[in-house]
Amino acid sequence: MSAVPGLPPLDPDQRAVLDLPDGASAVVLGAPGTGRTTTAVALVADRVRSGRLAPEEVLLLAPRRTQASRLRDRLLLEVGRPVSAPLARTAASLAFDIARREAVEDGREAPVLLSGGEQDRVIGQLLAEGEVAWPERLGAEVRETRVFRGELRELFARCTERDVDWTELAALGEQRGRPEWVAAAAFWREYLEVLPAVAPDAFDSAELVALATAAVLRDRPGELAGRLRLVVVDDMQDLGESAVGLLAALASRGCAVVALGDPDVAADTFRGGEPDLLGRFEQRLGIEAPARFLLRTVHRHPGSIRRFVSGVTERIGTALGGPQRTATARPGGAPVLAIEADGPGALAARIAHLLRDRHLEHDVPFARQAVVVRSNALVEPLARALEIAGVPAVTAGAAADAGERAPRALVQVVAVALGLLPLTPATAEGLLTGPFCGLDRLALRRLRLALRVEELGGGGARSSGELLVEALAEPGRLATIDVPAVRRASRLATTLQAVRDLDATGASAEELLWAVWDSSGLAPVWRERALGAGLVAAEANRDLDDLVALFAAAARAAERGPTDPAAGFVAGRLEADVADDSLAPRGLRDGVLVTTPVGVAGQEYDTVVLAGLQDGVWPNLRPRGSLLGLGELVAELDGRAVPASPVDERKAVLSDELRLFALAASRATDVLVLAAVANDDEAPSVLFGLADGPAPDAAATAPNALRPLVGLLRRSAVVGDDAERSEAAAALARLARAEVPGAAPTAWWGLAPASCDEPLVADPEQPVRVSPSKLERFEESPLDWFLERVAGGEPLLAGAVGTMLHWVMETATAPDEAMLLAALEGRWRELDFEADWIADRERRLADRMIGSIARYLRDVGAEGATLLGGETRFEFPVGRALATGTIDRVERDGDGRIRVVDLKTGSTRPTGPETARHAQLGVYQLAVRAGVVPGVDPAAPSAGAALLYVRQKGKEPYALLAQPVLDDDAAGAFRERLTAAAEGMAAAAFPGPIEPVVRFGASPFRPMLLRVPEVCGG
Repeated sequence: MSAVPGLPPLDPDQRAVLDLPDGASAVVLGAPGTGRTTTAVALVADRVRSGRLAPEEVLLLAPRRTQASRLRDRLLLEVGRPVSAPLARTAASLAFDIARREAVEDGREAPVLLSGGEQDRVIGQLLAEGEVAWPERLGAEVRETRVFRGELRELFARCTERDVDWTELAALGEQRGRPEWVAAAAFWREYLEVLPAVAPDAFDSAELVALATAAVLRDRPGELAGRLRLVVVDDMQDLGESAVGLLAALASRGCAVVALGDPDVAADTFRGGEPDLLGRFEQRLGIEAPARFLLRTVHRHPGSIRRFVSGVTERIGTALGGPQRTATARPGGAPVLAIEADGPGALAARIAHLLRDRHLEHDVPFARQAVVVRSNALVEPLARALEIAGVPAVTAGAAADAGERAPRALVQVVAVALGLLPLTPATAEGLLTGPFCGLDRLALRRLRLALRVEELGGGGARSSGELLVEALAEPGRLATIDVPAVRRASRLATTLQAVRDLDATGASAEELLWAVWDSSGLAPVWRERALGAGLVAAEANRDLDDLVALFAAAARAAERGPTDPAAGFVAGRLEADVADDSLAPRGLRDGVLVTTPVGVAGQEYDTVVLAGLQDGVWPNLRPRGSLLGLGELVAELDGRAVPASPVDERKAVLSDELRLFALAASRATDVLVLAAVANDDEAPSVLFGLADGPAPDAAATAPNALRPLVGLLRRSAVVGDDAERSEAAAALARLARAEVPGAAPTAWWGLAPASCDEPLVADPEQPVRVSPSKLERFEESPLDWFLERVAGGEPLLAGAVGTMLHWVMETATAPDEAMLLAALEGRWRELDFEADWIADRERRLADRMIGSIARYLRDVGAEGATLLGGETRFEFPVGRALATGTIDRVERDGDGRIRVVDLKTGSTRPTGPETARHAQLGVYQLAVRAGVVPGVDPAAPSAGAALLYVRQKGKEPYALLAQPVLDDDAAGAFRERLTAAAEGMAAAAFPGPIEPVVRFGASPFRPMLLRVPEVCGG
C-alpha cells in the first residue's frame, strides 16, 4: 500500500476488476498481499474521478471501524476533492444512518448505539437479581464472570442477526434438550423488557443493522443508502450475518456489490464472521452470475514469507475458496526466524534487541514494526516489557478500559464523593496513594503517625484507618497538622467536598470528573512526562489517552441524557468490566505496535514478530461459546451440520486459529519472526516449529541499546587492556556530551566526594546517648545501626503487637487472664492489618501470649515476688556514654533480692552463653548498681536479670532465661562496651560488612543501601 497520495501501479488482474461494467457485481479472491485493498480503493476512486458515479453513489464497506477510518482517508486523497458523504464506513455505521433517518422522518427519537460496555453493565445487573432459573452447571459463580456475560451478548447478537426472537430460542432449546438456551431465552425476555427503561431508544450493533435492513426492504433506505449504486466490500469474509442481510437488501434495490476477500484469513469467525461467505456470494446476496476475479500476484512480501503463509493456509479447509492459494511472489527473501528464551522477560529482551537492530542497522522506523500476540491479556505486559528494554511501544484497542489506572482512579474519587463507593480505611488509603493525591508509602505512614499522635494527645484511641476516613470526609479535620503529606491529603478532602457541592447543583458527570482533574494539578506534570522518553513517557501517554476517552464517554452520556444524574454514569463506569470503543483521538507516537491479529488486519509492516507461541495459547483449541453452546446454536439456526464430536469441534477451532495466524504472518513485508518461551513449565506450540531456523543470538552481538552499551563501556574502561580502556573512555565521553544517563563519571557511585566528613557528635565533651536495646546492634554492624538511625526502619507488625503486650503487662493489676484479654481487646482495634486473615492469625498468637503472661504473673506471685516498677526509665553516665532506657519489670523476690525482667515476644531465643553476655540485661543491671532505677535500693541484694519469652514452644507456657548477677569484672566489661559504643556512635565513619546484617524476623529491607566494595570500601 502507498503511504502517500497516489496508488502503486496495478497489475493486469487488478486492472481487470476496474474494467468491470457499471452495475455489475463481482467476487474478487486474493491471497494476503495481492492488493485486494488497493484494488478496492482504486475501484472506488476510479468510479468517482471518471464521473461514472457520484461520490454519494459509491461506498467502500469495511468490517472494522479502524479499517474504515484508514480507507476513508485514503480515498479522500485519491479522489482529490471534498465529498458530502463518507466514501468508506462500516456496516454498523451505514445501518445507523439508515435507522436514524427513518426515525427522523417518522417523528421518533433517533436510535442510540448501545456500546458493549453499557450492554455488559445492564446484563450484569440483571444477572445479579437472579430471577431466571439457570441450569445447575451455570451457577452463580459462573454467571458472575465476564466470559459468561460476553457469551450472552454474542447469543443475543447471533439470534438478532438471524431474526430469531426469544420465543423461538426457547422453543429450540426445548426441542433440542438444551436447558441453557431456554434459560437464556427467559433472560433475554427480561433484558428486552428492562432495556427501554435503562437505555431508551438504545440498540446494539446487530439490532441497528436489523432495523436498517428492514427499512431498506420497506423501500425506506433514506437519502444516503437510497442513492447507492455500488458497494465495494473489503475483507468480506469478516462480515457478520446482519451485515450480509443489509447488503442483500441493498442488492435487491439494484445496487451492485463487489466483494473482495480471502477465506484463509478470516479473523472474526468467533463474532459471527463467515469464511465461506465469498463462496456463497450468489446465494446469500441473491445476485445472479456475478463476475469472478482472481488476484494471482503477491506484491507485499517475497517468496520466503509467501511460502510460509501458504504452508499455514494449506492446513485450513477451503471454505468454498481455494484458487487464491495459487498466488505467487517474487523469489528470495529472508528466512522466517525463530526466537526462543527461557522466560517471558528474556524473550521480551531478545525481541527488543531484534526490533532495535531493524531500526538502527536497517533504518526501519519503529512504526513500521509490529509484535502480534494471541489475546488482549498479553498486549500490555509485552508492551511494558519492550518499553523497559528501550523500545517505544504503542497498543491498539479500546481506549477507556475499565481496568486502566488513570480513568479508574478518577472515577473512584468521584464515586467516593457521591457515596457510590463507601469511604472505608482501605478506600481512603487507595485514594491517598492513587495518582490524584500521590502519596507514597512513606508519606502515608507519616500521615498515619501524625493523625495518631494528635488522637492520642487528645485522649482518643481510634485506629489510623478510622482517622484517615475522618480526614477525607471532613476537609477541615487536617487544619491543625502542618506537614507536606497532610497538606496533600487535605487538598484531596477539599476536592471531594467540592465534587459533592457541584453534584448538588445538578452538574454532569463530565463536570465532576473535570473538577477532580483540574484540582489535582497533574496536567503540567503528565504533559512533561508524556513529552519525554522511555517507560515513564509511555505510561503518561497511555494515561492521558485513557482520560481523554473517559471524558469523551462522559460528554456522550451528557448529550444522550442531559437531565440524567451524574451518579448513573459514574456507577456504570465503576462496575464496568468491558471497555467501550471510543472515537476520542489518541496520542501519536512513533512506536512498535503491540496488538492482536485483528489489530493488524488491513495493514502491513516491514517487520512482524508473532510472540507468545506457547502450547495451549496459540493455537488455543478450547471451544468458543462452550458455556451456552453458541457454536451449536448458530449451526442449528443456519441449518448446518452440528459438529458430531469434540474432535470435529476442535478441528473447526484449529482452522480459525490458523486463519488468525496466517493473517498476522501475512502482514510482514520483509522480516517475519516467531517467538516463544521454552522451559520446564512452558513449551512452544506446533506453530513455532514452522520457522526456517533460529535467529542470531543477541548475547553474541554488541548491545544496541544505550543502557547496556553504557554498562559495557564502563566495564571495559575499568578491566580492559590499555587500548580497550582508551576506546571505552572516548566512547563514554561522547555519550556524556550527548547527556546519556550513566555515561558521565560524575554520576558513578563511589566517585562523588563525601558530602560531610564531620563526626556525628563533634564536641568531645558532649555525652552520647546509648540505648541498651541498640547496643548489640551497633556492635554487630555500626553501618546498619547508622542507617537505621538516620533512615529509619520499616515498622514491623510483630513490633506493634509486642508493644501492646508490653502495655498489657505493665498495666496489669492482677494475674487474671480474662482481665488481661479484656485490656488487649480494648486497644486491639488500634492496630492496622493488611488483611483479615492476618488480623485473625496475630490475634490468636497474642491471646496465647496473654495466657503466658498471666501464668508468669501467677507463678511469681505464688513465689512471694512483688513488683517494684514497670516501664521504669533510667539514665546514667559511663565515660562518654549516657545510658538511657526503660526496664519492663523490676521485681523483688521472696528473699528480698532485686531482679530485672525484660519481656520478649519473639520466637528466637539466645543460648546460655549469649544470655550471659546480653548487652541489654547487662546495662539494666549496671543501672540498678548505679542507683538510678526509681524505687530500688542499690544496696539491696541482686538476683540478676532475665529475659521472659512468652511465645510458647512445646508445652512450656513461657521461658525465663537468667543472666547471672554481675560481679565487678563483668560490670567493668559492660562499662567498657558502653564506652566503646559511645565513641563509635560519635564518629564520622561507620564500618560494616558488605552484606547487611539481618536479624531473624526483621525486615530484609531495613538496611536501605546497596553495598558494594567500591562504595563501602570493603
